[in-house]
Amino acid sequence: MRRLALRVLILFVFVQAGGWTWLSEAAAAGPQHEPRATTAPQSKQQSARPAHLYFLREKGLWATEAGIKIDGRPVGSVSKGYYFSVDMPPGLHLITCVNSLSKDYEAEVQIEAGQTYYFGIGTPQTGAPGQDLLNHAVSGSSGQQLRSTSPLMSGFSGAALYQIEATEGATIIGQLKPK
Repeated sequence: MRRLALRVLILFVFVQAGGWTWLSEAAAAGPQHEPRATTAPQSKQQSARPAHLYFLREKGLWATEAGIKIDGRPVGSVSKGYYFSVDMPPGLHLITCVNSLSKDYEAEVQIEAGQTYYFGIGTPQTGAPGQDLLNHAVSGSSGQQLRSTSPLMSGFSGAALYQIEATEGATIIGQLKPK
């Protein structure tokens, strides 16, 4: 019993001392995510049409503004009721949702030339059905939540990335304001 109490005490001190933050930062600093090089020659890459990416935030009672980074570079931010768009070359890209109140949410996305993509910002799904339903109603997003590159970081993230189907995304964009 004493061993259990000691372990609980050590875990409590670890968490209070920022151990989870240190651990998640160490995990994030581990292998760096770089876009993978494509096998196409450089001349073909230059002639490939860029993809058009929309980032939007549909709803949220207390949703904070979320910044978006692609491959580590800030490209914009969204708040409730707004969207913005960027053009990106085809390839594998690391998209990061930056929330000042919590950990970042990162996902790798394969972007194809000339395609249009819609990404929503919403509350992460936790797996608990009742909690997910409540979170979605309050500040969720349409679409399918993208898989995080780090389950540890996503567990401490207050915002997640959702990929929305093109027809639904176009309809949603029509109801929002450009930023």
